[in-house]
Amino acid sequence: MDGQVNREDAAVTYRYVRVGLVALVVFLLVSLGLTWEHSCLQHSISAFFYTRTHGVFIAALCAVGTCLIVYRGSSRGEQNRHTEDALLNFAGFLAFVVALIPTDGAEVCEPWLPTVKEPFDATANNMVALFVATAAGIALYRVVQHRRTGKTEPSAPAAMNLTGMDRMWKVVATAVLKVEPWLPKLLYGLIVVGGLALFCPAVRDHAHGVAAAAMFLAITLVAVYHACYAKGTQCQRRARIYGLIAGTMLTAVLLAIVLFLTGFSQGIFYVEVALIVLFGTFWGIQTWDVWTLEDRYPENAIPALADAATGRSS
Repeated sequence: MDGQVNREDAAVTYRYVRVGLVALVVFLLVSLGLTWEHSCLQHSISAFFYTRTHGVFIAALCAVGTCLIVYRGSSRGEQNRHTEDALLNFAGFLAFVVALIPTDGAEVCEPWLPTVKEPFDATANNMVALFVATAAGIALYRVVQHRRTGKTEPSAPAAMNLTGMDRMWKVVATAVLKVEPWLPKLLYGLIVVGGLALFCPAVRDHAHGVAAAAMFLAITLVAVYHACYAKGTQCQRRARIYGLIAGTMLTAVLLAIVLFLTGFSQGIFYVEVALIVLFGTFWGIQTWDVWTLEDRYPENAIPALADAATGRSS
């Protein structure tokens, strides 16, 4: 009985973490919208650090970082889950870096930060965003809990044949399997090296932007994992959705880098909003997809995809 209770408690906690991440996206976006409405548009989301979104910006990113680190991968396979978990931990750690190391405030429009004389000016903004995010989280939890019907536990077929453009899935799955043994070590190494590099002022000045780009790239790779999980278990629709999200996120990250390097800073805001919306969308769909512990993908999903035959399309 105690074992069953503990399992149910673990499942509820798991769902709270998942839903909480989506609610945190709403939290940040609502605060950004309110600040924009009552002041002016900043050149990037990071610049809102110097506005009435200041508290929400830090709180949301630190909470997202905590959730990403706490959450484990969605595969029942130890190797897949270990690598996915390393990506989530990496992204979670970088969320803290983005929150705690601000971007340059030189181009901020109508800046505001809390002071001893004006500590409460952002209260309305922050509390409205909090209540809206809380309502969104409760609504999402209730909708998924009551509307989602049970599904068959995902499994990978013994043999798979890919034709046409689907052959690209085999290439992606093979690449994923090749990087799995060393990717976690690389990610942890990057954190250590990056931490030491922060003692250099030139590196510290660009740490915020680099951390943000790397964080979204890690989330993109998690989406790639889920696309391969879904394809390997022949969940075609989910594979297409995850693949589309991963491809769009990668394009957005590269576009943001190009905009930054070319000095077209105003466009960065819209790209960053798109990335945050894509992250929230991915996490929301994934929450529906793996709502119960039994919904996690099997260990052989990606190997089955990598070993698939590639016949000719008719």
